[in-house]
Amino acid sequence: MIPAENNGQPGRGFSLDVQGNTAFLQVFNYEKSGAATFHTAVGQLDNSASMTVPLLRFKGGRSFGGPAQDAVEDGNAGQVTVKFTDGLNGTVQFPGESEQPIARFLINQKLPFWWTQASGNPPVGKRGGMVFHWHATAADGSRQTWTSTLEGDADGNLKLSATPGIYPGGFSWAGFYHYLNCRMETSTQVIDCTPGDPPEIELPASALPDIARVRFRVLGRDVVGVVQPLSNPRQRWTLNGWTQGSYSCKEPCMNSSQGTARIYIARELRPGDCITGGCSGYDRVVIQPTSGAWMIEEENTGKPGRGIFLDVQDDTIIVQTSDYLSNGEPTFHLGTGSLNPTATSTSDTTAATPLILNEGGRYFGGPAQSGKEVATAGPVSLGFSRYIPGAVSEITDFGYGSIALPSETRKVMRRLNMDGDNSTMNYFLGEYFFSWYTREENVSPYVRLSRVDGLFVTNEDGTVQCYRARPTTLRCALLPSNNINQPWTGSADINIRPFDRGPEEGDLILRTRDRHGNWLGLGAVNLPGLVIP
Repeated sequence: MIPAENNGQPGRGFSLDVQGNTAFLQVFNYEKSGAATFHTAVGQLDNSASMTVPLLRFKGGRSFGGPAQDAVEDGNAGQVTVKFTDGLNGTVQFPGESEQPIARFLINQKLPFWWTQASGNPPVGKRGGMVFHWHATAADGSRQTWTSTLEGDADGNLKLSATPGIYPGGFSWAGFYHYLNCRMETSTQVIDCTPGDPPEIELPASALPDIARVRFRVLGRDVVGVVQPLSNPRQRWTLNGWTQGSYSCKEPCMNSSQGTARIYIARELRPGDCITGGCSGYDRVVIQPTSGAWMIEEENTGKPGRGIFLDVQDDTIIVQTSDYLSNGEPTFHLGTGSLNPTATSTSDTTAATPLILNEGGRYFGGPAQSGKEVATAGPVSLGFSRYIPGAVSEITDFGYGSIALPSETRKVMRRLNMDGDNSTMNYFLGEYFFSWYTREENVSPYVRLSRVDGLFVTNEDGTVQCYRARPTTLRCALLPSNNINQPWTGSADINIRPFDRGPEEGDLILRTRDRHGNWLGLGAVNLPGLVIP
């Protein structure tokens, strides 16, 4: 959004989807006549995270309920320049306008947290929390990792367990009984945590988190914050992390019908395990689809057409469509709804909202002005399944769903992939946090796969070599030297799909940088309330 234009009234906006070095910008704006329209720009970000590209206009595409038809390019409005200053902020300069600050549109989490509020439908009880994987980076580049769980105690207070290392665990992960006491500053949504009571059992130093204080904010799947280490209280570490999900269950919490979860990773969508007396897992699930540019699969002809843009934060979903009127003129529609949990272990997460048409907002180079609502095109409904449509028991990568636009039947949609796929080994290049099966000590979990050597991707010196075991899975060897034909000193499998947030199968890993070297988190960001004095 442009903060200066965010006045609570309808106006112009844009969607920015960045994958690798490719940025896809869709601007929802207005003509001088007041009619809603859209413009599209695609480009490569340079080393300063900037691009200058033309804003294209299209016409003649499909209208709601109309026949299938491609659009055609209809000139351009001029050049747009986009620059990023961090993962949430930047600037934009539209044609005929001066440069303006832009910022990610953030939706506050609903308080109190859903997993603290007892309910029968969906089933929610006293056992619940949010699970994170955290990475903290010091000024010298050294890194620390934790598996963390934010929970509520019997008195409604928040507490955080933070155990060194990255563990698969599950949503019931609760560390080693070492907790930090936390409070949320509601004005900034920042959670501030300091050490609480000593652990219930004596623990070695390696099992204690090096945290004197941590301030963090949850932004959908991402976590950003600052850590003050116990070992050097004058230092401040940049905290990035990834939300695995949030969960709760209704007592006695003995089977999946008593559990509810909001899920960001594929592993937790698998059926639970059963032992004598009960089963784990969650029947009532909110599958959190990825935010960005989506397309209707049957309309993917390689030519211009309609687009769908989803922004998912907590259980809120914003839907914007770039589409066309019956006369062929480009337009856009906007709707906001809530994600509803699956009713059973086999049903979909759903959402529905009216699609609103606005007019009269700001045009390129024009004066600041708000728009107004003029019509409702009808409802749009969305569905997100545990499994990829048409695949045999393949868990979703959070980039597939279904959509029924006004006056149309339901169709498969998927996230637009702009940075290649796994058909070539180059796709697997990047930095990973590995969970090695090895007896070796002091093996770094961080591996940069930087070279393609025939059927293998390797690190720079060839002591880690990976080959394709299945279409989306690499089997990796840890070696004494760069010769694959010798006894391995360790091994790991990694499963990578374009929009997955965690492996559906294979060993626990995190992909921390993409093949271009870009960090796959938000990095250090400018948000109020994060600074530790």
